[in-house]
Amino acid sequence: MRIIGLAILILILSYIVKEDLLEGTISMASFSEAEPVCVKEKAYEVFPVQTVEGDTVLSLFGVYPSEVWVSYPDRLEAFYSENPHLRKQALQGGENVKVPIYKDTQLSCS
Repeated sequence: MRIIGLAILILILSYIVKEDLLEGTISMASFSEAEPVCVKEKAYEVFPVQTVEGDTVLSLFGVYPSEVWVSYPDRLEAFYSENPHLRKQALQGGENVKVPIYKDTQLSCS
């Protein structure tokens, strides 16, 4: 019985020492400096385009690509924010629309 008790005591003691060495008793966060949060802003420029018959939003995005990769839903939302009248109608030939073209921007760190 003493051997089992001693083995349990050794296991508990080794677990405590391991946790103290890996995690530490004093939080390491208090000694480290807070890293600045860098956010890459997605800024786009608006390019006015006159559509032709048969144009779609996807074909306009193909003809006028962005410099950086932007997901289709994000670019579509920017398109409809610039052209709110097109949300519930199709593109017509000869219509002037604004196509958002995302540019590569610098990191904004704060």
